[in-house]
Amino acid sequence: MEKDKELEYLKRLAANDHEAFKALFVKYFPKVKYFIAHLIKSDILAEDFAQDIFTKIWLGRADVLKIQSFNSYIYRMAKNAVINYSQSQIVERNYAEYISDIEHVELPFEEELYAKEINLLIQLSVNNMPPQRKKVYEMSRVDGLANEEIANQLNLSKKTVENHLNLALKEIRKTISLFLVFFM
Repeated sequence: MEKDKELEYLKRLAANDHEAFKALFVKYFPKVKYFIAHLIKSDILAEDFAQDIFTKIWLGRADVLKIQSFNSYIYRMAKNAVINYSQSQIVERNYAEYISDIEHVELPFEEELYAKEINLLIQLSVNNMPPQRKKVYEMSRVDGLANEEIANQLNLSKKTVENHLNLALKEIRKTISLFLVFFM
């Protein structure tokens, strides 16, 4: 998109023009999604992240005229989304290892209590999930099945299984985050 036309769309977007947003979305969404998918190797997550980025752009549309280069700005948002995702994956992995380790180690009473509370929060979160998502999560995390095995057993696509797992983990992270914010 040429610079002048892009600037015109940004001006219109700042003035709440849905058509300008649509034009920017049509131009950049596929590129952003592809960029993210290339980095995280998941089309489903890439689409979710790309949609989140455009949601943020729409919500922050009053400030878009401050952007020097929309192309650079949107790719920086995509890069930051991938970094945040990667960091959350590391935290999740470390937490899983921690939980695995604490099952075999005698903990001080307070730490054991926190670990039990977090496990209870996870179980409550899982119990409140829609039945299909709960089943997929339990088959993955409790039974240790691979996504492809789950897909075959439940007669779902592998992408659907991945989507259910991503949504389940997102719910669990949100529940734990709220617990940590309010009680730690």
